[in-house]
Amino acid sequence: MSNLKKLYLNLYVIVYALYAYFNKGIAYSFLVEGLLVLGLVLLLLERRSYEFPWNRKMLLLVLFVGVTCVYIGRGLLRYNPIDVIRDSFMLNYIAFVFIIFLFREQLDYLIERLALVYKWYPLVACCSFLSLSYIPFFGELKVFGDIHLLHYKYGDMAVHLFITTMLLLNGYIKLERRFMVANAVLIAYLFLIASSYNRAGMVSYIIAFTVFVFCTHDKALKQRILSSLKFVPVVILAALPFYMSTQVEENFQGRKLGLDQLSNNITSIVNPDNSTGNLNDNKIWRLVWWGKIIDYTFGGEYFFNGKGLGMSLATDDDIPMAEEDLRAPHNFHLNILARFGVPFFCVWLYWIFLNLRGIRLKEQDPFRLILLVIFIMFILNASFDVFLEGPMGAFPFWTFVGIMYAKEAEVINIQA
Repeated sequence: MSNLKKLYLNLYVIVYALYAYFNKGIAYSFLVEGLLVLGLVLLLLERRSYEFPWNRKMLLLVLFVGVTCVYIGRGLLRYNPIDVIRDSFMLNYIAFVFIIFLFREQLDYLIERLALVYKWYPLVACCSFLSLSYIPFFGELKVFGDIHLLHYKYGDMAVHLFITTMLLLNGYIKLERRFMVANAVLIAYLFLIASSYNRAGMVSYIIAFTVFVFCTHDKALKQRILSSLKFVPVVILAALPFYMSTQVEENFQGRKLGLDQLSNNITSIVNPDNSTGNLNDNKIWRLVWWGKIIDYTFGGEYFFNGKGLGMSLATDDDIPMAEEDLRAPHNFHLNILARFGVPFFCVWLYWIFLNLRGIRLKEQDPFRLILLVIFIMFILNASFDVFLEGPMGAFPFWTFVGIMYAKEAEVINIQA
């Protein structure tokens, strides 16, 4: 590996760690966007030795990027260029998949470095949460833009906790037994916090984990997982005292830590008629907005082309929002539908199907299954939040998609 590639790969892991650890607090640093540009420059420099598989999934990614470029040109004729480019990055981050293929020979090293990032994730996330909650200095610390450095979206936290859980259970994170127990308690503690503030993250975690257990055909691995599940109640009981003793103010949605909040969140999912207050209001405005998007696409004038890039969908769809800078519905898939139209939306769903269609194969590679359930976790969380539109969600998502595709290509080459 050339020194330039080695330098870039290490920079890649550092930037990934910063976004995993600091999330929204570092989103306006534009480190990911800078990393993307550098990666594309490196790809051009290495173009003679560069190759990626021209299979159906990769071709669809090329199509997504190509259509986005066309929509950028269309949007620049009507809207603020900054807003057009900003909206286009909901799919421009796909470029990281192609950048990952630069490091096919160093893939194991990249996976090892990412596992190291997640080895420390529970401790770093816990320290950040407590520092923001109890130390006024961190509540006022702003480095990039007008966002607190330690400000974290809790749905995103649930995604990273899930990745940590998968790597821990499958032996990619190496820890002594005592530290393993401490990490498990921290994960449970953070999961309770994330579940209090974000229902989507909680549900996505549970569904993705259930899929993993159901689809695992490795008997030894399944036995190890089932054995570990027996300790889950003990771990949760160990985390509960810390959770109950954490006293923080309500967030902007009126949610707070505590068993009552957890109970209300779970009840609102199981029995929607019993959801009250902000939980119910939050659900209603989403359904209203999603209904409007479906009406003006599947049954309206925006069927073929969508509304395009550059406008705030909240304003254009006449949806009153508490967050002034929110431009898209809390659903990445419906955001695609609204901006690109029904045909593009259907191709997007087809791409998701292509990724998941072999998930129950008995000869499934264990690591590929891990990548698939991580993929599911991202997709589920993106169905209820503005997640894959920005670098906090898109950067790790497309990184794992790139690793998954590079691993698939590696297996094909070995079989050939």
